[in-house]
Amino acid sequence: MRVQVPARYVSESLTIDGLVTDLSPDGVFFCSDYLDPTGEPVGVSIDVPWRSQPLELRGEVRWVSEAARTGGMGIRLMDVSFEDRIVLSSLGLSWQAEAGQGASAP
Repeated sequence: MRVQVPARYVSESLTIDGLVTDLSPDGVFFCSDYLDPTGEPVGVSIDVPWRSQPLELRGEVRWVSEAARTGGMGIRLMDVSFEDRIVLSSLGLSWQAEAGQGASAP
């Protein structure tokens, strides 16, 4: 789901405050001009408006895009609990509803 959610990306060599621009229960796209190589283990903290603490997730960089302004890293999430999957899905649906991008009828 397309979103614009504040997040923090942390790897061995980078710490970046930025945006997650796409998310699913299995992965996220972190928009950034600074890139880690594929295979890099990372942590992603996603701000969730209805929670007092960010959602802390672990993952691995699966692919990178060097496109200007829209580049970043596709991150496969690992060991995501059932509860955290529900939060990710709810966050995406909530953001789309607020942005008026909900699913339209066929």
